[in-house]
Amino acid sequence: MNLTELTAYIQIVVLAIVAICVGISTSIEYFAKKSAKPLPKQVMTIDEIAKFVVSEAATLDISGAEKKVKAVQALLDQAKQENKPVTETVAKGAVQHAYDQMAADKAKEEATQDQDKDAQPVGFVSGFVSGDDSDAKD
Repeated sequence: MNLTELTAYIQIVVLAIVAICVGISTSIEYFAKKSAKPLPKQVMTIDEIAKFVVSEAATLDISGAEKKVKAVQALLDQAKQENKPVTETVAKGAVQHAYDQMAADKAKEEATQDQDKDAQPVGFVSGFVSGDDSDAKD
């Protein structure tokens, strides 16, 4: 057996291995597609729903107590639509918690903006600004 025959046999073996791998990959893909179950829809938690209804209620032009009543009712309606058993007490607590978080986030954002407003730009040392490069030459 010479070198060309050995090279030909190696090429045949490599091609056979590649063909087997492609066949295995294709069969796995076929069975995976066939047995794939549809993904469930994303289910929102009560806290997430509460955040949305509080944000929506904040845009209404009514008093705070009326906003809370509307937000609680909207939360109860959405929970009922998603088949989640939620009592009115839990809904009120979730709405209040979402409101408290929204107020805390707003206060934090305002504090950050106040800090940014009070910040002064960093000045340069006058020797660098003058443009005198005589010391920089070697």
